Amino acid sequence: MLGLCADTVLFNGKIITVDEGNSIAEAVAIRDGRFVAVGGSEEIKALAGESTTVIDLKGKTAMPGII
Repeated sequence: MLGLCADTVLFNGKIITVDEGNSIAEAVAIRDGRFVAVGGSEEIKALAGESTTVIDLKGKTAMPGII
């Protein structure tokens, strides 16, 4: 899925993707401030490397900020 590891992985939550369908995902991988993968927790956690910040949302909701 990714050529490089994600900078940050958020999993076990409700990720509001703000896409055209306003879909909700369980996990997201972020690199350079952008969503690079969205999906299930196990699938996305596999994109974490040694230097990746991994955050368990424990069912909480997260959404991207608007800059």
